[in-house]
Amino acid sequence: MTMVETARGTVHEWQRDHMGHINIRAYMEFHDAASWQFYAMLGLSASLLRSGAVNLAMVQQNISYQKELYPGDTVFVRSGVLEMREKVVRFRHEIVNTETGEVCSTSDCTVVCLNPVTRRSQPFPPEVALHAEEFRLPMVQ
Repeated sequence: MTMVETARGTVHEWQRDHMGHINIRAYMEFHDAASWQFYAMLGLSASLLRSGAVNLAMVQQNISYQKELYPGDTVFVRSGVLEMREKVVRFRHEIVNTETGEVCSTSDCTVVCLNPVTRRSQPFPPEVALHAEEFRLPMVQ
C-alpha cells in the first residue's frame, strides 16, 4: 500500500525562525493536522472521540528533519500504518515539498487507545484494525 494524503498547506512568513527557515513548531503543526485526518480515516472520527467511547494518547513521536522549508513553499503530508496491535497503532507521516517532491520531515507516532473513565489502555474498536489494514505500509526501517 502507498501512503495516503492527509494534509496540505503552505509555509508562511510568520513561521520563519531567526535562521531563515521554518521552525520546528511549524513542522509539528503539519504533522498534527495530518494526525487528525488520519484518525478519521482509521474510523476514529471526531464524533466518536467526542462521544467519550474512546480516547487517544500519543505516547511517542520520533521526528526527523531531512530538508528545510521556507516561506512560500507548499507541502502535503502523506501517512501510512507501520503497525496495528490490539491497543496500539504506529503510523508514519511524511511532509513532502510539492515543488521538488522531496521528503522534508518524517514523524513516526505511537498512539494508544484509552478507556476515558479508567485512563488505562483498551482495545481499539474492531473497525479500526480493518481500516488500518487498508493503509498498512510495507516493512520500513
